[in-house]
Amino acid sequence: MASRTYPAKTELEALREKIKPFQDAFDLLDDHVVITDSNGVILYANKAVERNTGYSPEETLGKNPGDLWGGDMPQEFYETMWRTIKTEKKPFVGEVHNTRKEGSRYWQEVHISPILDEKGNVRFFIGIEPTITDRKEKERFREEFVSMIGHQLRNPLTTIRWTIELLSRSARLNEEDKRNLESIYKENKNLADFVGDLLILSRIGAGEPKKETFDLGSEIEKLIAEVKAHNPHVDFSFQKTGQDFFVHADRSLAIQVFSNLMYNAAEYGDPAAGKVSVILERDAGYWRFSCENNGPSIPAEDQDKIFSKFFRASHASQVKKKGTGLGLFLVKMICDKLGWKVSFKSPASEHGTGTIFFIHIPYSTNK
Repeated sequence: MASRTYPAKTELEALREKIKPFQDAFDLLDDHVVITDSNGVILYANKAVERNTGYSPEETLGKNPGDLWGGDMPQEFYETMWRTIKTEKKPFVGEVHNTRKEGSRYWQEVHISPILDEKGNVRFFIGIEPTITDRKEKERFREEFVSMIGHQLRNPLTTIRWTIELLSRSARLNEEDKRNLESIYKENKNLADFVGDLLILSRIGAGEPKKETFDLGSEIEKLIAEVKAHNPHVDFSFQKTGQDFFVHADRSLAIQVFSNLMYNAAEYGDPAAGKVSVILERDAGYWRFSCENNGPSIPAEDQDKIFSKFFRASHASQVKKKGTGLGLFLVKMICDKLGWKVSFKSPASEHGTGTIFFIHIPYSTNK
């Protein structure tokens, strides 16, 4: 971390005089409030700061929060924060994990706003930081509970699937037995899909993703082969414009995005002659993935809800009676997590049929 810049004592006193009119109002707030100079040196801390951190006003003045309760977030977090408030001169909102004077950890939501002088230069920063430890603990409990339940269910569901597959090979089965086993197999698969989606949801909420660099073009080729094997009646085409589509992201979460979109495209294509067209191309500032099918278009009244949790479009049940309603919700959640953008157009063609989904991956997210 770069060395900090601290003002001289006389400069510090002059800056503190300028903010005196704000102090009485901020002391009335229950939320932690600090005012700093343009380098983050604390000029004022309200009474809530001592309650939250354990540091007295005398201990905070002239120091940087990173010297006291802060500084525990990844370097990337601070780089983004400083770029936003000092270079772009815009407000910044984020969540930070801090340490009190006596050593206990707690969570705060930071709202930092730059105060500019008459020439547009940053003069002060005002940070309002409500404590969100209770909320974060509830979120963590929910994520851990979902993950635990998911993992506990996955093994028995796999065992049930294997048992059904074994039973279905028996020569003693009559037609009714086969139909019953097929029905049980489908119900088990639906539940297994739902459990898989729950586990993905728990991963999305589990802190910062673990990034690695991988060739998106190669991964999409593998996915197309997999989806085609499950949907042999569908005609696939894949077009790449350019080479070396290297992406730096959480690989398993990223693959889930493209897998969901391509399986959906195949399953909801034209039932008689399904077609799926996948394109990966470079554009100004981002890579663009598109996946288009030739099935029924998404009804206009359903389009604003298409990424909602547990929502299934009205035409979907005609093709697939049961589904989790989480597939596109997960796509949107993962894209938001990775800093990508997902969108769609339906109908995709002038004939009023098909749907095309787009994923825009900014180059800036691959650093």
